[in-house]
Amino acid sequence: FACILLSHGEEGLIYGTDGPMAIKTLTALFRGDKCKSLVGKPKLFFIQACRGSEFDEGIQTDSGPANDTLETDANPRYKIPVEADFLFAYSTVPGYYSWRNPGRGSWFVQSLCSVLNEHGKQLEIMQILTRVNYVVATNFESQSDDPRFSEKKQIPCVVSMLTKELYF
Repeated sequence: FACILLSHGEEGLIYGTDGPMAIKTLTALFRGDKCKSLVGKPKLFFIQACRGSEFDEGIQTDSGPANDTLETDANPRYKIPVEADFLFAYSTVPGYYSWRNPGRGSWFVQSLCSVLNEHGKQLEIMQILTRVNYVVATNFESQSDDPRFSEKKQIPCVVSMLTKELYF
């Protein structure tokens, strides 16, 4: 299951046409105790939205175990946490602004699409998202006539509770 949200936001909130919604309220609908059909399956959320109003100035660089109750060889059973198998790929870290180009779109979504197109069939999801982090961090910098908004950087943030490797 994959959900891609592109909107305005704040830390923990995403804006819809009828107002803000807590991201946790939305994603809770897909927890193991609420959505049995997705138990043990990856639930991916890609979220392009601000998580605050801070700007990143940048910096110059120098160089499941099974339990033994009710388990048989033919029918292994085990419990997993209701929050298992979620992955959240945020366009930016908590507290920070998320940048976009008016003509080409958001840095994060541009980079995600580019890396998926180039490596999506070979790499595992965490490898893909690490490359997305690198592309956003190194290939983009804000440009504005207003110096308060110029030469700013961004780094995506991945939060994974996946229990298995994921290849597309």
